[in-house]
Amino acid sequence: MKIVVCVKEVPDMESKFNIIDDCRIDESQVAFKMNDFDEYAVEEALQIKEKFGGEVIIVSAGPDRIVKDIRQSFAMGADWGVHINDRDVDSGDSFVLASAISKAIEKIGDVDLVLTGVQAEDDMAAVIGVMIAEMMGLPHCTNVAKVQIGDDKKSITINRELEGGLNEVLETTLPAVLSIQSGINQPRYATLPRIMQAKKKRLDVERGAELGVSELGEAGSKTSFIKMFIPIAEHRAELIEGDPKAAAATLVDKLKNEVKVI
Repeated sequence: MKIVVCVKEVPDMESKFNIIDDCRIDESQVAFKMNDFDEYAVEEALQIKEKFGGEVIIVSAGPDRIVKDIRQSFAMGADWGVHINDRDVDSGDSFVLASAISKAIEKIGDVDLVLTGVQAEDDMAAVIGVMIAEMMGLPHCTNVAKVQIGDDKKSITINRELEGGLNEVLETTLPAVLSIQSGINQPRYATLPRIMQAKKKRLDVERGAELGVSELGEAGSKTSFIKMFIPIAEHRAELIEGDPKAAAATLVDKLKNEVKVI
């Protein structure tokens, strides 16, 4: 089977964030890493490969530094990858990014399965997998907690995790796009031999225009950036004493006064 895994670079949430001109983050003090949710997707792809054979291909978009995260996937066991290194892609929104990734997957050709993490740790948008599926005309499923490939390698049974501890069981055909939930497996550690091998594995570099993406950057985006800000945290506590009914009425009045229209 030919499996593509989409990997994203995200800021380490323990880093210090400073906003410049209300529009961008000062990256000088920010450490970057592979999105944790994507590690589960890589591990799931590797387990499927170990059972059915084939290859695992990493597709990622971002600046030069993202190569270390792609190599980390190689060290886990992925076979080769595609790096979309293009500022016009990076400056666009999720639509532009999904367009570039879907074109890269189409260029790889004959892909049986596309996996993404359920969401990214930075924007928590959880839309890239669904967008890729829509652009490629493939069936898709989100919040996937279990994957069972049919022996014919043409069908797939999916357990989908819902709120409240519920599970939904679905069946579809391959090729398909799945957004993998955390906890579906235990991502493996990279061994020293695989770390050494990762340095030599094939990594193709692509540009958006070369892939045939017609809508790039802010001009191709479907959303408009307005402002970036850090929410102001207000910590206040007040003890309301006296008769319970009177205290409840006082509390209701205070809550009404606190309501703000944003």
